Amino acid sequence: RLVHEWRLKGDPSAAHGVPAHVTLLYPFLPVAALDDGVTAELRWFFRGIDAFPVRFTSVRRFEDAGVVWIEPESDALLQLTRALARRWPECPPYSGTIPIDELTPHLTIVQTDDRALRQSAANAVSPGLPFQIVASSAALWVQDGDGAWTERTSFPFGPPE
Repeated sequence: RLVHEWRLKGDPSAAHGVPAHVTLLYPFLPVAALDDGVTAELRWFFRGIDAFPVRFTSVRRFEDAGVVWIEPESDALLQLTRALARRWPECPPYSGTIPIDELTPHLTIVQTDDRALRQSAANAVSPGLPFQIVASSAALWVQDGDGAWTERTSFPFGPPE
């Protein structure tokens, strides 16, 4: 709820149907390659992950990309990304433009060239921090030819310890 309206104003992925999230691996396999075997492997992979708390603590920026984001206090998200990238080396995170050692899992608030919108979003969201969620599943999203995103399937994690 804290970021929903801001994402609608300034995050292109929100306009295409993507809810607030932390990306684990993007881009992933082409839609045509997402067969039952890949889905089964993802289900098996995520079933081995226990649900875990994630505390989101502060607003940060990737100025060059026009992104304002919230930083999670969880190394587990980075470890999941690294494990997925090792399993699917043909899908390096962000097409390999960011070295795996420099990846920063994050929740995007806005991604826009509008500097005033970025500042307004940061100012509005900051007082709502910190907040905590329990990461209890991952989802596989696919994009159609028109740019719209839909959730293809979700993968529940195991119960928290």
